[in-house]
Parts: sequence; C-alpha cells; structure tokens
Amino acid sequence: MPASLRDRVPEWLRRKRWQAVDLAWRGQWRAVRAAATPWVKKELAAAREKLRGGTHPGVVIDRAALDGWIRDAAPPGVPYEAVVLRGPELAARFPDGPQVRRGRHLIGKLRMTHRAITSDAVVVIALFSDVAADYYVESMAADIANQINRAHGDGVAVADAQAGVPVVLKEIATAAGLGVIGKNALFFAHRFGFNCKLSAIFLDAPVTRFEATPTSETWKLPDCSTCNLCVEACPVSAFDDYVITKVESCDRLIAADYFGPRRDHMCRACITRCPVSNDILKLRRREGVPQRAFWDNEAQLSLAADLFMYKPSFWVWVLQRFYYGSEMPGRVTRSRKGFGDALTSSVNTATSERTRDGWRLAARKPK
Repeated sequence: MPASLRDRVPEWLRRKRWQAVDLAWRGQWRAVRAAATPWVKKELAAAREKLRGGTHPGVVIDRAALDGWIRDAAPPGVPYEAVVLRGPELAARFPDGPQVRRGRHLIGKLRMTHRAITSDAVVVIALFSDVAADYYVESMAADIANQINRAHGDGVAVADAQAGVPVVLKEIATAAGLGVIGKNALFFAHRFGFNCKLSAIFLDAPVTRFEATPTSETWKLPDCSTCNLCVEACPVSAFDDYVITKVESCDRLIAADYFGPRRDHMCRACITRCPVSNDILKLRRREGVPQRAFWDNEAQLSLAADLFMYKPSFWVWVLQRFYYGSEMPGRVTRSRKGFGDALTSSVNTATSERTRDGWRLAARKPK
C-alpha cells in the first residue's frame, strides 16, 4: 500500500465514524421529538393563553418609564437595540408563512412566529453578544417585565424565556426591522451583525409611544447573494440558502473543552467567517464594547443550580457527555473533561457568591 494512502486511512475512518454517529444522533432526536409531541402541544396551548390579552383594561404604559427600565436592565456598557411595536401591526408583517414552526432542537418545541402574536404591544430586544450566551438577554427581558408588572399589575408583561413562551425570535426581530436573515439561517442585526442575542416582551396594554412599523419586505441579507463563505465554512454542511437542515449536527459542534471557565468554545464558524458581520464587530469594538472575557457561563450554571437545587456539576457533565462536545470532522480535539474535572471546575466557577451573577452585582454597587 502506498505510504500516502496508508497515512490517509485513519483520517478517512475517523470521518466515516463521525458521519455514522452523527446520522444515528439525528435519528435518535427525531424519535425523541415524535414522543414529545403531546407535551409540546400542551406547552403551546398554555403559551397562547398567556398571550390572550384583554385582562388589563385601562392600563397604559408610559414609554419614558419603559425606556428607563430597559436601560437599567441592560448589562453595564453593553450596547443594545430595543423597539416597541403594536402587536397587530407586527403580526401583519410578512403574511405568507406559518403561525407556528416545529423546531429541530432537542424535543422540537412548537414555536410561534410573529404572525401568531395577539398582544397589544411587543418589545423586541437585540443585545450585543459575541459568544453563544442567552442568559444575559433573557435576564434583561425578565427584569423589564418584572418592573412593568410591579407598576401596572401582574400579567401585564410577559417575557418569552421568563414565562416559557416559545417563539421564533429571529422572525420576530426581522419583522420588527432590527435586522435580516443570513444565508446561515441566523439573525443578522443591522447594528451588531450576527453578534447578538434576542428576546421579546409581550404587553397586554398599549404604550404611549410606538416605533413606526417597518414597511420593507426584504428579509434576506443582501450581501449573501454573491457570497458563499459561511456555507463553505460549516464543517458539517448544516445549512444552505437561508435554511438550516442539520440542526442536531450544528448543536453538537461545541469543542470538547466546552465546559471550561468561559462559554466561548462553540463552533461559530459561519459567524466568524462572515466579512460583513466582522466589519460591524470591528466598529463596535472601536466604540468600546466589552471583550469576550465579559461573557462567561457563571450565571448560567448558577441558574441551573437554582432550578435543580443541586450543585450544577453533575448536570454539566451529563450535557457535555451526551449532547455537547462532538468532535469536529477534519480536526482532532482535546478529550472531554471527566466527571472529576467537571465537578471541580463547575463548582469553583459557578456557585461562589463572589462570581454569582457578576454583572448584576457590579451594576448595583454604590457609585
């Protein structure tokens, strides 16, 4: 056997093994989604009931107060965009499409698009984030909703993650005019590129001032029409032509050392390869937005500890072992942490009072 062929055989076998495991993985999650259908239908019905509205007649939310609550809830020094639109007008945007989509993530939630919105008003938030951490924007939206409810009564405001309302946030943000969809099927914010996270707050009351409802019918990032760099960069060919087809494969592509001290090891190849998004990121950097060291997973793991009433180490290890941490085809990664390492690192990182929810503590320190 020629030496060049002999050298390639192990890599060829490794790729074939990865592909076989990935195919089995996707089949497994399709079965899980089918079994979870009754549960997700029940969740969707409960979410629709929360957004039914009409239970707070006479309440009007002052826009100046709302803007103040949004500013106070944002992480210190982190830029964001927030718009407040009339619910019926937002629901009427891009009418040709489904009211509900079935996701391919994990159990496959039934998520409402903007067309299913029945609330009087909707606050849509895009928060700068150059890593895959949802906790901060979700906490920000929850804080805003809590302030509105304190001022006007329980149930006036419902934040999507806080209240368990499954929605397609990228479609809501696109309909709200905050951005468009890239060829990688991700939301591209006009101000932040792909480096942002989204949340929505549904209001059962009008606001004293709304943004004008956008009229543009463009939902695709124009630069993508002559570019294919993100598609070529994806190591598992998870998407093409503005549609993601292999969600499970994309989900798993988190480096084997994912649960280290900071949550910044996801693949993100399609995001970091985009020249348009990178140019916008450079502009934000020159304006002084926080470096990625600011974004860590301490608060998220602390949240998990609160939810399960245990130290988060075991759950970290389970997620890492059985869902995240796939090898990347064509690249050898470091071995995953064992249970002992996960136990030590997650307890030390996530559960001390010194590090818990750091940006909130910093924001509330006396000046």
